[in-house]
Amino acid sequence: MESIIATLLFIPLEIPYLSGVVIGTFLSFVLFTKTDKKVTDYMLACWLAVSTIMLLSIYLLKSGLYLQHPVLSIQGLWMPLAQGPFLYLYIKYQTRPIPFKKIDLLHFLPFILGYLLFSQFYWLSFDDKVNVLKNGSMGFETENRWRIVLIYLSGVIYIPLSFYKLLLFRKNLKYRFSNIEKVNFLWLLYLVAGMAAIWIIVLIFHKDHLVFSASVIYIWWMGYFGIKQVNVFSQKHIEDANLANYTEIVNREDQSPQNSSYPPKYAKSLLEPDAANRIYVKLQIVLEQQKPYLNPELTLNDLAGMVDTHPNLLSQVINSVIEKNFYELINELRVKEFLQRMTLPANKKYTLLTIAYDCGFNSKASFNRNFKKYTGKSPQQYLKTDL
Repeated sequence: MESIIATLLFIPLEIPYLSGVVIGTFLSFVLFTKTDKKVTDYMLACWLAVSTIMLLSIYLLKSGLYLQHPVLSIQGLWMPLAQGPFLYLYIKYQTRPIPFKKIDLLHFLPFILGYLLFSQFYWLSFDDKVNVLKNGSMGFETENRWRIVLIYLSGVIYIPLSFYKLLLFRKNLKYRFSNIEKVNFLWLLYLVAGMAAIWIIVLIFHKDHLVFSASVIYIWWMGYFGIKQVNVFSQKHIEDANLANYTEIVNREDQSPQNSSYPPKYAKSLLEPDAANRIYVKLQIVLEQQKPYLNPELTLNDLAGMVDTHPNLLSQVINSVIEKNFYELINELRVKEFLQRMTLPANKKYTLLTIAYDCGFNSKASFNRNFKKYTGKSPQQYLKTDL
């Protein structure tokens, strides 16, 4: 055992770098050739490709192969500038799966600037290129300092921004989903934490071998979850991003009769009171007749389709008129359904949890929490004192 540990301790650092290159290339290829690719698949594939190029450059520099491949060896110098934008955009499109927006390419301007800073390198002779790399960027000292500053700024900006994006998503879950227990966002949190750990190593320790060894582990971990397709949601959650349809629905809803008894809360809203009243009436009919809340994977988008309106408009009505968010409304209806079913003699043979599942809850914890919020008591306490 001791001999094995001793052997591992003396493995040259370029070997792990090379393994990261091989694994990153393979994972990128798998994602690029995958069928039914989503925006996040392309994002992750490009992210892995950029990380692979970075490790390849480090491998060439550490192994001495840069003497034969100076141009390829320099490619990884500015690849860290793409890490932050890819992290942020990947989280953005995982938590809000909408079509890719070209304006997001602006996040990669510092990355492009990195290439421009070293553009003169490509015009040097082969021997001069080798000498630049051999002597620690000799002749490009100013450009290299700017590169380091940009890398530091990228980490300082994009890691907090990614973390904020994730927390905002978590905060707004109850406005879109009726069950949030199976919404898996922890691995994205670990993704941000992992990137933050690498940047801390960069800022504090300034040890290249620590930074790039951590990067190898990060690529392995990132690729593993990417290939397994760990999605944030376990239920359907595709969001309608067609603003033309949104405008069309708003205009259609606004073409309602002028006589309405709808509360004046929508005076400053995007919706006219009559249009909001129209949605509210449709919503009540759907909830009473179709009982969509019995579906444990019901989302705001699903309900909006039944009401024939845009999710944003429906959310607006629920929040301002019913004075609840989507999660509270649906789970309150599930609790009421549960209480109603508990009075039926035919249900006496079933457990509380069985009936709760039939009413749309997807976990015991969710059922107990929402039941107590609505009744002020746990299910067992309520059944002993009120039934």
